[in-house]
Amino acid sequence: MEENSMADADPVALQPEKGRRTRARRQAPLVRRQDLLAVTVNCLARLGPRGTTGREICRQAGVSHGLLRHYFINPDNLLLETYEQLCEQLLAHVEAEVIPYEADPWDALHRFFVAVFSKEWAGPDIIGAWMVFWQLVRSREDFQLVSERFNLRQRALMDRIAQRLPGERDAGQLADAIAILSAILDGLWIEFYLSEARTPAERCIALCERAARMLFAA
Repeated sequence: MEENSMADADPVALQPEKGRRTRARRQAPLVRRQDLLAVTVNCLARLGPRGTTGREICRQAGVSHGLLRHYFINPDNLLLETYEQLCEQLLAHVEAEVIPYEADPWDALHRFFVAVFSKEWAGPDIIGAWMVFWQLVRSREDFQLVSERFNLRQRALMDRIAQRLPGERDAGQLADAIAILSAILDGLWIEFYLSEARTPAERCIALCERAARMLFAA
């Protein structure tokens, strides 16, 4: 893995352009790598893991296979690195939104939910790719490890916020509440992906807040 990670980049950098790219452009190495990762996200959302081949990524990005191998060892490594960077960038995005408001834990939780359902992170390409990664987590140990690290860090952030909420809770109660809230969050994310008209982002955020109020009641 290169030291330059997409966690240092703007979250919208992962938003892929639509349609095939007609030619490769001269770009800085990090920008080119970001571009290839964005194309991978788009391909995963549309074609699934089997259709997201090195050849297809090159075709969509308008680059040679040699250039793809210059940045990534093989397509499998590209999928894993894309997943790692999605996790890193989502966490960085949420933390940036939450940390300035931690003095008011209810406001911090609200900011957490708003960040997760923002346009950058609740678009069809991003969630579509994420659902593919969840499938890979079930069958590949390397993806399982990335998923475990991501979930531990996400729950640690929730725990840090919840510790500041009024009322007394033992460690077991707090862990159970965070586990339930995480499951609700994931479920609503999928519900939003399946039908934004049926369950718009504002509704998802409101339901997450209502669940949090119930789970963390003093």
